[in-house]
Amino acid sequence: MSAEDRRYFHIALAIIAAITAIRVAVLVLSPLDLYPDEAQYWWWSQNPDWGYFSKPPMIGWVIWLTTAIFGQAEWAIRIGSPLLHAMTALLLFGIARRCFDARTAMFAALAYLTTPGASYSSGLISTDVPLLFFWAIALYAFLRAMDDPRWRWPILAGIAFGLGLEAKYAMFYVLPCAGFAALFSPKARKVVLGGRGAAILAIGLLLLLPNVLWNAAHHFPTVAHTEHNADWAGARYSLSETASFIGGQFGVFGPILMVGLLLMFWKLARGPERSQGSLVLAAFCAPPLILIIVQSFISEANANWAATAYVAATPLAVAALIGLWDSRLLWASFVLDGLVMAVLWLILLSPSFANGIGLGNAFKRMEGWRELGTAVADEAQQGHYALISAANRSIMAELLYYAAPRTAFVRMWDKDLHDDDHFQMTLRLTVPAHRVLMVVSPQEAPAVLGTFDSNTLADTVTVPIGGRHIRVTQLYDARDYRGPQTSQ
Repeated sequence: MSAEDRRYFHIALAIIAAITAIRVAVLVLSPLDLYPDEAQYWWWSQNPDWGYFSKPPMIGWVIWLTTAIFGQAEWAIRIGSPLLHAMTALLLFGIARRCFDARTAMFAALAYLTTPGASYSSGLISTDVPLLFFWAIALYAFLRAMDDPRWRWPILAGIAFGLGLEAKYAMFYVLPCAGFAALFSPKARKVVLGGRGAAILAIGLLLLLPNVLWNAAHHFPTVAHTEHNADWAGARYSLSETASFIGGQFGVFGPILMVGLLLMFWKLARGPERSQGSLVLAAFCAPPLILIIVQSFISEANANWAATAYVAATPLAVAALIGLWDSRLLWASFVLDGLVMAVLWLILLSPSFANGIGLGNAFKRMEGWRELGTAVADEAQQGHYALISAANRSIMAELLYYAAPRTAFVRMWDKDLHDDDHFQMTLRLTVPAHRVLMVVSPQEAPAVLGTFDSNTLADTVTVPIGGRHIRVTQLYDARDYRGPQTSQ
């Protein structure tokens, strides 16, 4: 590394460290409760395994590690997110340096760290965070393997590929990306079509094997859940869904960076001066975007489903913007994305601020769970119930974390004995259950209470949440569970 490279790297390192320190401090000080998915992932981490109903196991392993070190507080559950984003940003420096110069690499690392998507996800823990980290390792190792014949790089790429698959099956997008890279780059083609490419694939699949075996032992729930999310059987072929997804990408990546990415695609499509590095980056960006755009047309797609595209997209967008108007457009992107980052910090520190700017509705599922958990724990202790039960996954996950200390086991009510989530698969309410503290929303109550011989309303918990809404939850003393009603 030259003196110039070291200088730009040290600048990037210092800024990344400062932003990450602020993010960690904000997490520690934030009063927001766990999002239902976060509570579910925390529960998974209490029982480390090779798989879970809806996701591969990496998210549970990450939370197990951070909570083993820092304890069981909300911030300890989430702290892996800002730390992994910081490491991904440093990898972006290496990726961009392989394809451009050190100055572009510095800006790419900082641009990734401050994208609206990274800023938002740094405030919670999700499967995308470790996925992007391992994707960045795999891409960096692949770029190194293009110029270095040593086996260390394909081995590292294979390990990252396999661990990324254990984070989220979207890591499989590496395969079409590598195929596209082989089409446009002779160096990439030599890696993909040779023994090193076979080694990357073999190592990755070998590391995924324990999850495959876990799925086979449990009738492939994760694969079925992934197919259900895609929902091709219910195809709608909606241009409005596609437009909504594409619009969401400007929000996830940042509107100015997205303009830069589109400009770079245009330049690569028409310009004769195309480096192999930039072509490989485009190859690792375009396929996930194209595939999820198609998915959004067929059925629907969440805005984060194309997240892997933005690892390679960031240096491409920065390289396009850095030469425009003395980098003024790039600096405008930093100002805009930095403002979004600051607003998110304010919301995490003071959720009422979100109501003041009209964003309270977006954070309402991260409020009110502690109050509900306390009320349920108190009623369970006073009423001497044998079991606590919930009728939906969100309440179930939150009770497992917030209804403490518990004097009764928590079980999941199910209408039909078909496994629809991890709790139904592992913690289903079964007969006999003579006295149950049933925790339900008013909408759920009639169907749920109809499966018991008798019930009495014990308490109604009303909690204000974001967007000036309230969450109403009812606690019933339910007696003699008969099991699911087959007619439902």
